Amino acid sequence: MSRADVSVIVSTYQQPAWLRLCLLSYAWQTHPNFEVIVADDGSDERTAQLIESMRSEVPYPIVHVWHPDAGFRKTVILNSAIERASADYLLFTDGDCLARADFVGKHLALRQAGRFLSGGYFKL
Repeated sequence: MSRADVSVIVSTYQQPAWLRLCLLSYAWQTHPNFEVIVADDGSDERTAQLIESMRSEVPYPIVHVWHPDAGFRKTVILNSAIERASADYLLFTDGDCLARADFVGKHLALRQAGRFLSGGYFKL
């Protein structure tokens, strides 16, 4: 696969069941050239095991960036995830959010230099 057009950075902490659904939602994207970087704020081994198993279930690469649990340090792990991103365009979301099939493609279609996009979500 060539360099990703988008790096989707998904933050998570101790919610592997929700993260699984989140990662599965990216398997249906209409724009296929992206990577997912899971920014893990200190989850236990269940999250690492889930990510390893998901790598064979989804058509996109998953990178797991983790640091030890030392309280809420989401911004620190997000910065580490940014450093690992291969794309110039970054999308941030949470591990308990499901992506519409056009989520990545719509962001690419609407992007503009010097601007950022912000979206909403519906609680299930």
